[in-house]
Order: sequence, then C-alpha cells, then structure tokens
Amino acid sequence: MIGERYRGAEGHSGYLLRQASYEFRGAMELALQAQGLTAAQYTALSVLARDPGLSGADLARACNTTPQATNGVLATLEREGLVERRPHPTHGRILQATLTGEGQQRLEAATPAVRALEAAVEDGFTPAQIAVIKAWLIQTAQRMERTSPASARSQTRAPGQTPAVPASRITKAQVKGPTHRSMGGTSA
Repeated sequence: MIGERYRGAEGHSGYLLRQASYEFRGAMELALQAQGLTAAQYTALSVLARDPGLSGADLARACNTTPQATNGVLATLEREGLVERRPHPTHGRILQATLTGEGQQRLEAATPAVRALEAAVEDGFTPAQIAVIKAWLIQTAQRMERTSPASARSQTRAPGQTPAVPASRITKAQVKGPTHRSMGGTSA
C-alpha cells in the first residue's frame, strides 16, 4: 500500500519519485479523457502554447520524451487538427509545430482538470514548502541529466549547454548536490 514500508518514508527517493510520477500520470490520463486527450498530447499542446514553432526534436526534449514518441503524438494532433507543422523558413527539412485555434481551445478546456490535480498534489503544504519541493525536483532533474548515460550520448545540446560528463568521471560531490539543510529542511 502506498505510504507503507518501502512505498512510504522507508522507501528510496528514486522509487518514491517513480511511484508519485506513475500515480500522477494515471490520474492525468483519467482527467483528460473528457477532452479526448492523453497526457502526452496535453503536454505537447501545453509546451507549444508557451513555445510555438518548436521542431519535433526540440518538443521531445521539452516534453521529456523521445523524438520518435513525439513524432507519433504530433502526427495524431495534426490529424485531429490541433497542431499544424510547417517547414522552417531556412531549414526546410525541419518542421515547426504550432497550435491551431482548435488546439488552443482544447488545451484551455483541459487545463482546469490538470490544475486541479496539481492543487491536490500541493494540498496541505505551505507556499514555502512547495517552493522547496519544486527546487528539489528541479535540482534532482539537473543532477540526473548530468549523470545520465543518455545525456552523455546526446549529440544535440541547447546553445550554451556544456557537454555531459561521462558517468565514470562523476564525483560523489557532483551527484550529492546541495545538502538537505541548504534546501530549507531540518536535520533529523
């Protein structure tokens, strides 16, 4: 049962992150059914609303998925008239995705359900606690990105991004990152 033994406070952080992610994604899939969207489709629409004109590869990075999976999501969204893809003005082989009016409407209709889930996640925490949790999640993702073999293999990086360090060259201090106390928590 969630919250007990290894699925609770005794559990490893990685397992608990995966558990929370799995449960959130399932709840999100269920909440989005009324709008005829999947979590992956909603995520793509949401990112494109904030960052229109992304290529499939850039959208995949922003959505934390593979270019192949993103291409499938984009094909479905395009078929449903929610996005359109047009050749990049100078790099014709690159297709840029943007929301259509219908895509924007569907996103706006679905967003309240997603925000309600996020509110449920944050329920019982103060704004300061939520800020600490968000900082920890961001820092965790950044640390894992630096140590991930997938990052080391990546041939495409954002402008100004430094190359990933091979996992064999990572020091304990690099993986550890900031201490619990520096994150605003208290020691046990």
